[in-house]
Parts: sequence; C-alpha cells; structure tokens
Amino acid sequence: SGMDVRCADFCQYADDHTGMDRCCHPDGYWLLLFIPAPDGNGAELFTREGNLACYIDRLLLPGRLHGGNYDPEGILSTLPAIGTALLGMFTGEFVKLRREGLTETKKVVYMLAVGSCLLVIGLLWGLFFPINKYLWTSSFVCTVGGISAILFAVFYYIVDVKECRGWTLFFTVIGTNSITIYLAQVFINFTFTANAVFGGFIGLFPETAQPLLGAIAYIAVCWGFLY
Repeated sequence: SGMDVRCADFCQYADDHTGMDRCCHPDGYWLLLFIPAPDGNGAELFTREGNLACYIDRLLLPGRLHGGNYDPEGILSTLPAIGTALLGMFTGEFVKLRREGLTETKKVVYMLAVGSCLLVIGLLWGLFFPINKYLWTSSFVCTVGGISAILFAVFYYIVDVKECRGWTLFFTVIGTNSITIYLAQVFINFTFTANAVFGGFIGLFPETAQPLLGAIAYIAVCWGFLY
C-alpha cells in the first residue's frame, strides 16, 4: 500500500542520512550486553555488577563514577544514546523535506506510524531485554523513540499544521532554552529558591501532596529564570 511504501521510505531515509547501521545499530549493543562482566562473580547480566557496560566504565573511566560502580553516561552506553539523538535529528530533517505529494498532514501520519512501530518493537523487545535508561538499552531506545515520535507528530499537527499556537508560550520558553536550563542547574540552586519562595505555602497542604507541589514550584522557578 501507499502507507507501507511511505513508511519504508521514512526508514530508508533515516538509514541513508544517519548511517545508523554503521555506527550504533541497536542489535550490536543488545548482543554485547549478553556478555557478562569479567569481574561480575556470577551476578545477573543486567545488574551494575554483572553488566559489561558497567565493567568497561569501571575499567576505563578515570576518577569517580557517577553511581559508584557504574556511570549512566558511560562509554558503551553512549552508542545507543547516539542512536536516540539521530532519531531526533532525522525526524527534524524529515519535517523539512519537500517532495511532491508529501503534504504536512501526510508527514504527521507517517511519523505516527513509525512512532507506533518503534513503540511496539520496544515493548516487545523489553520482554527479554529490559527497558533500562541507566544502561540505555536498545529496547529503551525504541520505546522512548516511539513515544517521542508520536508526541512530536501530535504537537506538530496542532501547532504547525493547524497553527493553534495561543497556548504554547509556557512550552516555547522551555523548548527554546533547553540547553540553558540543563546547564544552569549545575550552577544555580533552583531547589533552594523554590523552597524559599513557595515552601511556606506548600507546607499548608497534606504531606502526600507536598512532593508534587514542590516539583511544580521548582518548574515555576526554572521557567521564570528562562523567561
């Protein structure tokens, strides 16, 4: 069908323009993680002690590892993380693509279809290869890539195709300053500011509600800083 051809074109375009099969194919990482860590002493494959990725970090990364005996941004786990980044880069290139008969609405449909396929693959793969962010497993790449593609397609349709933009200021401020807020948290204690400004108000609510309100206060302070 036309849909099958277009989805195949979408995937082929990704492969041609990113070279994923040549640098960070998820199958290769999947197979590598079934090799036990030499110093694991029989620990389960996907534990910190028994995992090959964690072993390589312990062996080769200097200084103190982020998690003590593992690093969530280590050497081997960077390979599938590159795949995640390439999915986003490719999606942006696909959105900019101009081709006869390829309307903006069709782009949304194709992105929804590919996102759904990635999500299903990731969930099924996760049945025997855990969906794990710390190890950045291949099933995690597919699952979050699929969810992200679906959400991107939905918001692209609402904001850019239908041009319903009156409600987007809050998200625009964050989206256009994402790297800024990521780095600013290293130097600025937003938690302290949020507690100083909203702590008394949050204390009036039941204890079970306070973590949620604290998170909202934290986001509000960060958003005010970016604005």
